Amino acid sequence: MMTPLHKICALLLFLVAASFQINAAEFPNHLKPASQLTPSVYEKSKPNVLLCILPFSPKSGISGDIIGRVIPGTRARTYLCEYILPEHGFFTTSLTTTEFKWLDVNHGELASWLTSFATIEKDRYGNMFFALRGGEHDPEHFPPICVHTTAKKGFEFGYESVSDDGQKSCGHFVGAIYPSPFFNYVATASNGCTGETFSPECHQCNGDGCSPFRCSAFTTWDQCPKGSHQCDYEVCASHFCTNKPICEWDK
Repeated sequence: MMTPLHKICALLLFLVAASFQINAAEFPNHLKPASQLTPSVYEKSKPNVLLCILPFSPKSGISGDIIGRVIPGTRARTYLCEYILPEHGFFTTSLTTTEFKWLDVNHGELASWLTSFATIEKDRYGNMFFALRGGEHDPEHFPPICVHTTAKKGFEFGYESVSDDGQKSCGHFVGAIYPSPFFNYVATASNGCTGETFSPECHQCNGDGCSPFRCSAFTTWDQCPKGSHQCDYEVCASHFCTNKPICEWDK
């Protein structure tokens, strides 16, 4: 049976044939072997912290559900997958391996795939996250993979957990982060607005581009036009959508 990460492989391959709002057809298989990760590629990926996946291995008993983050090795031009294993229900043991695949996507590509294929869940606090679990998931394997999205970090990979009362949440984060390209822009808005305000034009949006069903992870915003600056931003649809910049005219 296919584990959730085997399903990721299949679905990522399907990306090239799917009709997305971005040109996903330009990208081949997004899961690449460690041998294809060069210093040039690694540097260009920043500020992304690349997700790594341990392949299925009958000898090692690895289920294929294990994820981690790519880190530089001790020798030049080498890279490791740093991952954690659970002990007595807690993720405490940190290990590394040179045998892994890494996810070669940016924030926009990942948003396209998640909103198309993953299940959207809410935790007890109303925070949204994406769950990558299938009917084939074996309870003996690792917990299902989840992706948490916040205005500050972007997409962050971890494992889903379920409390005794049935509440689901996304936690046990592994450090693999795909930052939102909009965060640095909206984070500069810290002085507040004192004059006449407006918002720039949004794309791949509807109506106000911010409230539920009016936006998505695909939504983008123009920068404030010449003669104005961003003074604030609005957090949209429980962090599921891109933040809406608020501009004001220069005085």
